Amino acid sequence: MNPRIETGSKAKWLVLAALGMIFLMSSAELTLGVPDPSKLPAGGKKVALAPQMILGANGEGKKAQELLQEGRLAEAEAVAQADLHTAISRSGFSSFGLLVPYNNMGVVYTVEGKFADAHKMFVRAIGLGRAAVSQGEMASGYSGGSTYRQAGAGAGKGLTMQKKLLALCLFNNGLAYRKEGEPAKAERFEAEARKLDPSLPELK
Repeated sequence: MNPRIETGSKAKWLVLAALGMIFLMSSAELTLGVPDPSKLPAGGKKVALAPQMILGANGEGKKAQELLQEGRLAEAEAVAQADLHTAISRSGFSSFGLLVPYNNMGVVYTVEGKFADAHKMFVRAIGLGRAAVSQGEMASGYSGGSTYRQAGAGAGKGLTMQKKLLALCLFNNGLAYRKEGEPAKAERFEAEARKLDPSLPELK
């Protein structure tokens, strides 16, 4: 689903990459519900982690999250699908913003036990996340062109956020595999996620 960007020069391509990166950073805020160690149950019992929604700047994902918490799974799925369709209709030339609804759709499918569908959604989110990180790394390493330098202001923060978003999508896919009873596959995704975001928990 990644669109191709045809440009006549390297500088122009990098400007578009930077704009896509800024769009992704501004379209979502990262929320990772890792348990607070002070609130863990006594006796060292393990706490089950669930895949985490990403809440968009305009409230995307919030309603679906609330419905999931209330156990209204069918309604949560319908809302998550509506968020995804809205994002697709608004995506234009850049599909980076679709990472958020793809991730959230994967979370809903995981809770419903629809693991094959969940993995499809997470894989799409991961693909977009990898592209965003790759273009962000290229953009932050490029120093030519005053137009680009202006467009890429603050690129370091954008790249950090992109890595956290990608890490969360990878981690969520790992959790889906873990719930599915495939720990070996889960560990591969979780390990890659922790390389990008060491604050993520290590599960055994």
